[in-house]
Amino acid sequence: MPGRQPDRALFVDVNRTRLRVWQWGDAAAPVVIMVHGAFDHGRMFDGIAPRIAELGFHVNAVDMRGHGDSARLWSGNTWLAMNLDLAMLARHLGAPVRFVSHSMGGGQSLCAASAFPELVRWVVTIDGLGPPRVAFEARDPATSASEAFTAIERVWDQGPRQYPSREDMAARRQRINVRMSDEWAQHLVVHGSRPGRDGGFEWKFDPVFNTGVPGPFSPDLLLAQFRLLQCPVLLLTGSEPDTWNDLTPDERDERLATIPDSRHHEIADAGHYVHLEQPDPVMDHLRAFIDEVGA
Repeated sequence: MPGRQPDRALFVDVNRTRLRVWQWGDAAAPVVIMVHGAFDHGRMFDGIAPRIAELGFHVNAVDMRGHGDSARLWSGNTWLAMNLDLAMLARHLGAPVRFVSHSMGGGQSLCAASAFPELVRWVVTIDGLGPPRVAFEARDPATSASEAFTAIERVWDQGPRQYPSREDMAARRQRINVRMSDEWAQHLVVHGSRPGRDGGFEWKFDPVFNTGVPGPFSPDLLLAQFRLLQCPVLLLTGSEPDTWNDLTPDERDERLATIPDSRHHEIADAGHYVHLEQPDPVMDHLRAFIDEVGA
C-alpha cells in the first residue's frame, strides 16, 4: 500500500526538457533515482521510496519525459533521449547515483548506466530486462507502419482518450493489470490523471507515446548495452503470469548472462508489479544487495 507522502517535490530542467522529481529523505545522503515504467509515473514508488530513504538514502522518484507532471515527448529518438535525461539528472543530483527501476524504467536505467558508467554505483531493476524477442520478430514492418500512422492520426484528431470518471480509469487499469489491487489502481489514477474535455478525465502521459515513438528499439540493442555495464545489477521478478512480464526464462537468463556483475531473485506470489504486490521481500533483497555491494 502507498506509504509516506514525498518530503519534497520539484522540477529539474535537463536535456531541453523539464522533469518532475519526488523526493524523500536527507538531501545530503547518497542519491537513489527511481525510474517508473511506460505509462506510469514517479508516485508508483510511494510504497517503497520512503522505506529506502530510511536506509540512509536521498530518494528521487522521477516522472520521465512524456509522463506524469514532466514535459511532453519530442519527435526524435525518445528511448535515447530518456537515457540522456537520466544521466543529466544524475549529474544534477550528485553522482554516482543508484537506480531502483521498474519495467521500461529498468531498461532505461541499465542503458544509462552502460553509457555513463562513472555516474552509476549500482542498479536494481524490477522486471526490467525488456520485452521478448518474439514481440519484434512477429511484427510485419508494413503492418507496424500502418498502425503507427493510424495512432498518429487518432492523436492528431482526438487528443488524449477521455474517461467519464477516475473510477472508470482505475477499472480499465485493473482490466489490463489484473493483479493490481484497488488501492494501487486508485493511487496511480489520482496522481496520473487530470481533468480533460467535457467534464471527463484523461491520463497525464503524452498520447504520442502510444504511437510507437520510443524506438528504434530491439533486443539486440539491449544486449549490446548490457555488455557494457560496469556496476553491480540486481534483477527482481515475480513468479506469477501477468501482463507485461512475458520474457521467457531462457531470454531472461540470456540477458542476465550478458551483464558482467548480475544476480537474480524470483519473488513468490507477485506478477509484473513486484514492488506493489510484495514490498517486504523487495526490501529484504534490496538490503541484502546493499550489504553485498555497498551503499
